[in-house]
Amino acid sequence: MKSVKQILMVFALVFVAFSQGVYADSDGKKLFVNITSDDINKAAMAIGFSMKVRMEKKIPVTIFLNVEGVRIADKNIPEHKHSTGKSLKGMLADFMQAGGKVIVCPMCMKNVGGLSKEDLIDGVVVGGSDVTWPALFADDTVVLSY
Repeated sequence: MKSVKQILMVFALVFVAFSQGVYADSDGKKLFVNITSDDINKAAMAIGFSMKVRMEKKIPVTIFLNVEGVRIADKNIPEHKHSTGKSLKGMLADFMQAGGKVIVCPMCMKNVGGLSKEDLIDGVVVGGSDVTWPALFADDTVVLSY
């Protein structure tokens, strides 16, 4: 029984060692995070994860706000604080300050959020095929959706 445990332990250590090596190499990789909700917990998770990847992996990260998610970038909506003490707008501002890019869907901005470009917080870019597609379809891009 003791030798079975030792074999399993060695197997687990080898697995962990090789798994970390795969994720540590982030050269050329990119992350595209699609946020479709203005729910504070879902959006905070998405923005927080994006920030963590941006800071720890040092790879390009793009957040795409669409459907109800466009409301997160509306500077006219009162800010609610997440349990972390930060607002979603504040989290987006920190993310952009760290080099992340935030794109908003133009159709959703107009049709769902009733927004114009002037309603957006500073730094958010209105999407389009020339803005959104290069980030979405770039080689080695991982797409997450919240």
